[in-house]
Order: sequence, then structure tokens, then C-alpha cells
Amino acid sequence: MSPPILPGLLRRWPTLGFAPGDAEDLRLKKQVLTIVSSSIAFLAIFWGGLYFWNGYALPGAIPLGYSVFSFGSTLYFFRTKRFDFFCLSQQLLILLLPFLLMWSLGGFANGSIVMIWAFFAPLGALFFVDLKAASRWMWAFLLLLVLSALLDPVFAAHARPMPARLNTLYFLLNTGFGFVLIGVMLHYFVRDRERALRRLKKSEAHIRELVMTDPLTGVANRRHLDYRMSMELERHVRYRQPLAVVMADIDWFKRVNDEHGHATGDAVLELFACQLVSGLRSSDFVARYGGEEFVLLLPNTGVDTAASLAERLREETRLMRLGKLDLSVTASFGVTLARPGEGMAQVLERVDKAMYLSKSDGRNRVTVLLEEAAAPAAAEERLSSAG
Repeated sequence: MSPPILPGLLRRWPTLGFAPGDAEDLRLKKQVLTIVSSSIAFLAIFWGGLYFWNGYALPGAIPLGYSVFSFGSTLYFFRTKRFDFFCLSQQLLILLLPFLLMWSLGGFANGSIVMIWAFFAPLGALFFVDLKAASRWMWAFLLLLVLSALLDPVFAAHARPMPARLNTLYFLLNTGFGFVLIGVMLHYFVRDRERALRRLKKSEAHIRELVMTDPLTGVANRRHLDYRMSMELERHVRYRQPLAVVMADIDWFKRVNDEHGHATGDAVLELFACQLVSGLRSSDFVARYGGEEFVLLLPNTGVDTAASLAERLREETRLMRLGKLDLSVTASFGVTLARPGEGMAQVLERVDKAMYLSKSDGRNRVTVLLEEAAAPAAAEERLSSAG
């Protein structure tokens, strides 16, 4: 095989078992199991050669036979995309390999260290299947362990003692390679869980945004307004900072819909909402209250500043134009301040009265209402009229 082909095959190898309809989580599992099983198969070839080199023919033949069956299972998986069969065959092979190898070496005396590889069977079941499957594979491991203990005298009677240095070398190699592969599995799955958690948080944020956002204008909806206003009222009481509330209503909006169509009406609402948002600070808040009405929350803002802001927004709305249509709109504004001990309904009722005072006085106005008075005209302060 030419050098350019081999690196390409190695890069594609973990993905050859992918099917078009696979979910991302399933693809990750296929990729990791392919990497781990292929790595163990290649290591088994190394172990088999090492055992043959040191004169252990049967122990050398077992890892080599394992490699043949493992690669055969992998190729069958690539062809059929049957991941359940791939998991089962690889777990069965990796469970039997250490025990067969240990028995061929004469039992626990020479082969106990190879038992680290058997843990890949329940560990793989935990990662690739579920906890129940992992428990079954752990029971299978324990049963084989008990069987090995019962037959250990028989195996030991035919054992060929392994030199201490060779035993130590096998110990280091087995533990080293075994923990490296376990680390690879943990790395992939921890990274996957982190990515899944990020996706979940992003999805939750998106859902929360959909629930709390008006779909037409993109500003907050009534549900979000209720939540935010309750927070601002609590902060207003706790820190004794003023909270200004502004209500804006587009004048003659029904006429816009009747004369120009609802599509144009929607465009006016979107443009008006953008106009409001662009005129606010980052700490301010705007929500669509309903229909063509919007509410602005202005934390740590006095009445004069809030009235000036409303006046500027009123003037900008008057100058606003919608595309090529010769259409101009105006808006009426009401301004009030929250008072200690007041609930949300009381504040909204007062600012609503202030806005309707602007409507009744000819529209395109800003009205401030700070007190609940029997005669509203005595309590209001008119700051602007149509230009």
C-alpha cells in the first residue's frame, strides 16, 4: 500500500461503520469502540509475537487468534453497520482473551496481570450499552474468575515458570497499555458528555427565549415582563432606587391595518419595537404588553429622565418612515414611578392611565402620572404635544 493511502485509511477507519441516519451520540460510540477494539487487536499481535519470541507458543497463538476474530468482527460491522453485534462480539472476545491467556500460562502465577483486559467487557457495556448490561458482563467476569480459582491447581501443575524480569515486563506493558486505552475511552466520553451538556444548555436557553420572547417584534413578551418587573420591584424596595415605568401605544394602529393591510401593520410594530430598543440602555427593558402597546422598565431612573427619554422616543417615532410607503405613525406615552409597597398591577394600572391621558388629549404626547387622583388632570404633567 502506498504511503498516501495508508494515512487516509487510518483517518477514515473509525468512521467506516457510520450509517447515514446515525445520531451524533451513536456515531461517537461507533467511533470509540472501533478505535479501542482495533487498538487492542493490534496490541494482541504484539503480545502474540512477544510470547512466541520468548518460547511460549500456545500463549502466543491465543492473542493472534483473537486479532483475527476481532478484525473479522470489525470488517463485518463495517459492511452491515450492525452495532449491536459489534458490541457483543468485541465484549465477548475481550472477556475470553485474558482468561484463555491466563490458563495457557499456567493460571494466576504467570497470567494474573492480563486480567486487566477483562475489565474492558463490563466497562465497554457501561459506555456503549447501559448499566444493566454492564452488570451482566461483570457477573460473567466474576464467574470466570471463580472457575479460574477452582482450576488453578490443574493449570499450575502444567505451568512453565516465567522469569521474574519477563513477568515484570509483561506487568508494566499490560498495565501501561490498559490504562492508556481506558484513558482514551474516558476522554472521548467525558468530552461527549460535556458537549451534550453544552448542547442541552443551549437548547434550554433557546426554549426559554422562545417562551419569553414575542415572535413578531423580537422583544420580551408579557410573561417575560411579569417576571422581570417583579424582580425590578424587589430591587427597587431593597436598594431604594427609583424605578420608572413607561407605556407606549401606537396611535391609530387599527387604521394602519385597515388601510394598508396586516402585513404593513406587522412591519410597523417591528420597526417601532426596534426604535424603542435602540433608544434604551443595556440595563433597561422593553416588552410587548399586548397588541400595539409596549412597556419599558427603567431601573435607577428618575421621573425627569424617564420623561425626557419618552419624549425623545415620541419624536423619533414621529419621524419614522416605513420603507417606500408614504406612511408616518405617532405614539402616545405614559410615564410613572413605582412606589414602595406597590405591586405590579398597581404600577401598570397607573402607567396605563397616564398613556390613555395622552390619548384623550390628542395623542402623540407624553404624560406623567405620579399620584392616583380623583381628577386625573390635576395629577398629570403634560410634557409634549404633537409638533
